[in-house]
Amino acid sequence: MKIACNYYNETEQLFDEGIIDIDYFKYPGLGFQLRLMEDLDAFEKFCERITAKRPILLHGLHPAPHDLASVTLRDDFDDEIAGRLIKASKTPGLSFHQSLSGLPENLNTIIDNARFVKEKYADMAFVSLEHFDGARWGELLKPEIITRLLDESGCGFLLDISHAYCASLSLNIPFYDYLRKLPLEKTVEIHVNGWITFGNSVMCHTKIHDEAYEALRLVLEYCNPQIITVEYGRNNDRLGAGVPLLSENQINERAKHEITEQIDRIKEIYKLKDRLYR
Repeated sequence: MKIACNYYNETEQLFDEGIIDIDYFKYPGLGFQLRLMEDLDAFEKFCERITAKRPILLHGLHPAPHDLASVTLRDDFDDEIAGRLIKASKTPGLSFHQSLSGLPENLNTIIDNARFVKEKYADMAFVSLEHFDGARWGELLKPEIITRLLDESGCGFLLDISHAYCASLSLNIPFYDYLRKLPLEKTVEIHVNGWITFGNSVMCHTKIHDEAYEALRLVLEYCNPQIITVEYGRNNDRLGAGVPLLSENQINERAKHEITEQIDRIKEIYKLKDRLYR
């Protein structure tokens, strides 16, 4: 099993200092990083520098059209952009959200497009689909629908633990019950981060807390993912919780400390699983 972490200046600095050792820098981690990807020449220079240290784990293929809910995805898909992104990043596989624009009129649109992408990149280690979080995604939150999408597309599962928590709230299902209903045996990657609740609001991608670590331990009883990704980091604090913020240029020392702690805890959890099931 490999460990990935969202790329930030903080993550790279920790790696350079020998404080953390990870297998992949996951990119993009936050929305402001998409701007770099829109300038492919600049992104390739960035990748050349970063991949000299570790490969980049791509999440999506921005700016190549890749909305799996689009009925025109096959016509719109830009093979040149996608090819440059994959080659420059040295990503082992690809992961996609089930939709970027909203609910499709027919779930077969997502299935057909996901199968198209899976077949296009059949030589990669995996092509996986990440599930959603909030109520606006309707049926796409339901475990039976997630299972159908994976079964019929042939894609692997990208399990996001905080998304599962939010989806369980929306569906009024106990969190651990919801987790157990998901197609965990198809999991190829896990995104793990914490969340903060205030009233009816939930803010994710915060420091991993005990409930999230326990959820990770639970799902690892049912699957053996290729990658666990620490998907930590926010560039805003909309609930006023006092979380450290990440930016393009400044180094946040508190965030560095939290990244280090999380990487160490994830490695401890997986080592324990390895000893128990060896």
